Amino acid sequence: MPRSTSTPVWPLLLLVVFLDLFSTTVSAEVVINDQPISHRELQELSMQWNQSIPDGRYWYDATTGAWGYQGQGTAGFVAPGLTLGGPLSADASNGHTGVFINGRQLPDSDVIALMQMGIPVQQGRWWVDAFGNAGAEGGPPLFNLRVMAQQALRTRGGGDSIYNTWGSGDNKSSTWIGSDGSLSQSTTINGKTYDYYIGD
Repeated sequence: MPRSTSTPVWPLLLLVVFLDLFSTTVSAEVVINDQPISHRELQELSMQWNQSIPDGRYWYDATTGAWGYQGQGTAGFVAPGLTLGGPLSADASNGHTGVFINGRQLPDSDVIALMQMGIPVQQGRWWVDAFGNAGAEGGPPLFNLRVMAQQALRTRGGGDSIYNTWGSGDNKSSTWIGSDGSLSQSTTINGKTYDYYIGD
């Protein structure tokens, strides 16, 4: 029986599928929660926000809107509830404090920042939402971080508003909590500023 000299189709189909997968994942320069973001997704986000995400590896807490560089503490806040990357991992910030918020173990820098705002920190597993409501993981709300920070500030004679800033120059982050409970966050990365506000 003579052999066919035509090339089988299935290896070519596998090559096309592989190249398509390779082009949408490996070529991405932005990784969020250990998941590469495709160029198409980055373009959609850039059009939606009128800003681009700088190259890098990030973690993102969709419940609070907190974000940071992989292996580091909180760098700022963006809108909560975005579908960015994979699930938030416990070791996203390389923390060893025994304090978990929304599944992420906080590093020393985050614990210190909370304590500087007058919020007592206790080891355990906690949930926090974008409005500052918090409680033990799986339980009801027990307290509000913003209210606690404002009360601590009043006790120290600092007024009704809280302002804190980290970093300097082209890479900094500032948080302001107003007496009405509103939260304003401004983050500057490589000279480009991103602002976020929660309030009435």
